[in-house]
This record gives sequence, C-alpha cells and structure tokens, in this order.
Amino acid sequence: MSQMGMNLPGATRRRTASMDIYTGLLFVAVVALIAACAVVFINGSILGKGGNAFGLQDAASGSKSNLEFAGGAQ
Repeated sequence: MSQMGMNLPGATRRRTASMDIYTGLLFVAVVALIAACAVVFINGSILGKGGNAFGLQDAASGSKSNLEFAGGAQ
C-alpha cells in the first residue's frame, strides 16, 4: 500500500540529507591532511637538493645537510 502513496501510522519519517557532526569532522580531517601535506612539501623543497622536494640525494657524495635551529644548536 505504501507504494501507492499511502503512509502507514508509525512509519519512519524521511529525513532530508543534512550535514551532521561526523560530516563536519570528516571535512576538518581532510583540511588538516591537506595542510600537513603542504607543510611536508614546503620543508622538503627547502631541504631537497636544488630545491626539489622529490629529488633523490646522492649518497656517494657524503655531504651532510647543515640544519639551523632557532636556539643556534646544530
């Protein structure tokens, strides 16, 4: 009978699609992952050989990266 448009008493009410807390948390997680990837890429291009974040370093050269920290320690 419900196929003909008759609503039975006690039937569940249809809800429209809406954003709930889990959708919001998923959106925040995706934004955080994109931001983390951007930070890793920027730091990789700073430390990478020739400014290339994806470039492989030459292991035979034996050179070490000189990292400078805020406190002046190396």
